[in-house]
Amino acid sequence: MKKINALIIVTTLLFISCKNEATKEESEKEKIIADSLSKVSQKIKVDSMKRVNPLLIMPPDSTYTGDYVDKYGNGIIKFKGFFRFGQRHGQWMSFYPSGLLWSELHFDKGKRHGLNVTFLGNGKKRYEGFYKDNRQDSVWCYYDTLGILMEKVLYRNDTIIKKLPKK
Repeated sequence: MKKINALIIVTTLLFISCKNEATKEESEKEKIIADSLSKVSQKIKVDSMKRVNPLLIMPPDSTYTGDYVDKYGNGIIKFKGFFRFGQRHGQWMSFYPSGLLWSELHFDKGKRHGLNVTFLGNGKKRYEGFYKDNRQDSVWCYYDTLGILMEKVLYRNDTIIKKLPKK
């Protein structure tokens, strides 16, 4: 009788452990499918948002890390930069459809941080300055269409402190 009880217990334990393994495998499969569906829905959302605003920059998914390049229909690069865990990081550059540099901007974990330079379609600077933690923070210089300095403004924490003389 003891042998039969032991055999029943061993069989039950074996059955339960096999069932747990099957449940774990099913759970993993469900997780992979859910992740795939999430990425597909994210791509659909990004594509629809880009149709509304073609200048929108969004990572392929919310955890994406790697280089990002977006091109115009003619093959010329529109944007290029790097995503780190779904956020812009490092140097980002955008270009006019002609291929000329439009802007250079630096990011730190999704926030504008560092040099920002924007150019006109003729290659002349439009303005330049620095961001600190997503806010204008330094002397910003603004230029006319010929590239001549028109205004210098000192910012601290996104607030104008004073206008400086053009020298």
